[in-house]
Amino acid sequence: MEDKRRKRMGGQSGGSFQKRDSLRERSKISLERRKKQIRGKIILINSALALVIIMFVLVGKVVSLNRHGGEGIEVAGRSGKQAEAESEKKDSKKDSSKKSESTPTPEPTPVATETPDGSVQWIRKDLDDSKPMVALTFDDGPYAPVTERILNVLKKYNSSATFFCVGNRVPNYISVIEKAYEQGCQLASHTYEHAILTKLKKKKINWQMDQVDKVMEDVIGCKTTALRPPGGAVNDTVKNTVKVPMVCWNVDSEDWKSRNKKKILERCTSIGDGDIVLMHDLYPTTADAVEKLVPRLVKEGYQLVTVDELFYYKGIEAKGGTVYFSGK
Repeated sequence: MEDKRRKRMGGQSGGSFQKRDSLRERSKISLERRKKQIRGKIILINSALALVIIMFVLVGKVVSLNRHGGEGIEVAGRSGKQAEAESEKKDSKKDSSKKSESTPTPEPTPVATETPDGSVQWIRKDLDDSKPMVALTFDDGPYAPVTERILNVLKKYNSSATFFCVGNRVPNYISVIEKAYEQGCQLASHTYEHAILTKLKKKKINWQMDQVDKVMEDVIGCKTTALRPPGGAVNDTVKNTVKVPMVCWNVDSEDWKSRNKKKILERCTSIGDGDIVLMHDLYPTTADAVEKLVPRLVKEGYQLVTVDELFYYKGIEAKGGTVYFSGK
């Protein structure tokens, strides 16, 4: 009985010992797990702290770099300004020294003057007022193939004429305009667009005149001094608006109509002193006729003059807005 009781107790104590060992092992394992978890958390916290520290360091460097850069720009700006100030001081010293050495005479202030008209160029003062004069006039040009031929024959016989130019054609024939001006021929207006002025209002009439003067100023440096209204059409509005004399004609060659040299010359057989002859420097047949007409008139004792010359020697004080048909 005693032995059995001991065996039971031994078995019970052995079992309790085994239970205790297993509890100890479990507790150890759980402790190890907790330690590992704590270590992992500590590592994560340390890593996070390290990243935060690194970020703070980087931000601090960026801020410091920006500050230094701004200071560098300011310093550069200050040094640049100082350099400019020093150079200005040096320049002012040089200027003052120059002024002290010699004070130049002040230049007079230029006074704005009106664009001159071309009468100085196309009124000759050496003509004989006792001899008859005729003014040949040419409309609708310039046109180089014809105008050049007319200018050549005029030059050959020491003669002049008046060219009533359409303004929008002038830029295309600048050399012809310059040649006519140099020869002493008068360059006058035939409006800018060959406009019938009686169909226009005052503002548009002024525009037509002003545009011609502008292109002439660009080429020869002076304004026109006469207008031939296209078609000879004039009314009270035109008379009250135009500021230069308006020149028509009393001999019409009708060259535009016949375009025949013989017929043109026949229309010009009755030319007399003080006459203003209408022609057009657009047609080769007109140049053909002029090459015969000019030497014939010169041989008959006529002086071939510009319109302004005709009025000057005939004692006619031509007024703006007034229409003139001849120098008689």
